[in-house]
Amino acid sequence: MTISVEQKVGLFFLAALILLAVMIELVEDWRPFEDQYKYFAHFNSAVGLKVGDPVRIAGVNTGKIQKISIAENQVRVDFYVNREDSVREDTLAQIRQTNMLGGVLLGLDFGTPESNVLAPGNQVRTEDPTNLDQLITNIDRNQDRVLRPLGDMIEDSREPLTETVNRLESIVTKIDKGEGTLGRLVNNPALYDELTAMSVRLNLLLARLESGEGTLGKLMDDPALYDNLNHTMVNLADLTDQIKSGKGTLGKLLDDDRLYEETAQTVANLNEITDKINQGDGSLGKLLNDDVLYDNVRDSMARINSIASKIDDGQGTLGRLVNEDDLYRDAKTTLHKVEKSVDGISDTGPLSALGVVLGTLF
Repeated sequence: MTISVEQKVGLFFLAALILLAVMIELVEDWRPFEDQYKYFAHFNSAVGLKVGDPVRIAGVNTGKIQKISIAENQVRVDFYVNREDSVREDTLAQIRQTNMLGGVLLGLDFGTPESNVLAPGNQVRTEDPTNLDQLITNIDRNQDRVLRPLGDMIEDSREPLTETVNRLESIVTKIDKGEGTLGRLVNNPALYDELTAMSVRLNLLLARLESGEGTLGKLMDDPALYDNLNHTMVNLADLTDQIKSGKGTLGKLLDDDRLYEETAQTVANLNEITDKINQGDGSLGKLLNDDVLYDNVRDSMARINSIASKIDDGQGTLGRLVNEDDLYRDAKTTLHKVEKSVDGISDTGPLSALGVVLGTLF
């Protein structure tokens, strides 16, 4: 069978594509112009990590995973970086998540600037990552540890909670029906009207205060009040200083020790006088302690009351003088006659005067 030129060209391109795919698959990591500094690290677990995964420092691609194997009951990961100073002696390698879908990578930190650069071919220190299964197990364990006591507490307090809810429902029902003081406050529209009116009055009052009306408004807005108060405080401070320095009567009363001594002496004298009075010494002591004096005073008061009663009743001469008007008129008439007699005496001799007086009186 003869192959045409077109078929030969097609077979050539197909073979070239197959060869290209094989080369890409086999020599993916072949980079003849890139420096590769190889290291290895040991992990207890390398879940999700596979050959060809990137090696990153601070999120920047700097190498790739070349080999994953088991060595000495650990997972050995061989990788390379493209910079000689990328790995230091205290650099830590850790398997990290690239996204929430499960992609992983090998992450390296910078290490400290003071540490030396780790020579290629050496082992890099590692820090085991948190296993997702272990993390879920720990979450379940902690959830059970937290929620179980919470569930038991809720179960134990179910009846008290139910009773509390019922009581709250009963209270809310009563309030909604307008029962009790709180129910009246909630349901009584007059309360709203009163509060509104009170708010209006308060606003008016505040407006008047802000405008300086009334006594309180003047107290708030009048700067003279502050000046007066300030002046008063200054005067009080001066007065206090004078009192402390012993000036004036009040200062002397506070600072002069003689006042205390004289007061103490006066109190002692009063105590001595009081003791004498209580013991019955002296006239005042006898007045307070002698029962005979009390009896005499009581008898005298009784007699005075009896005499006053008789005078008020018109008994005796003094009673008649106080209560009878005829006696007053007779006395007045006699005084007029005596006055006339005295006038006549001045005009006559002694005998005539005596006769006139006797004639006038009789």
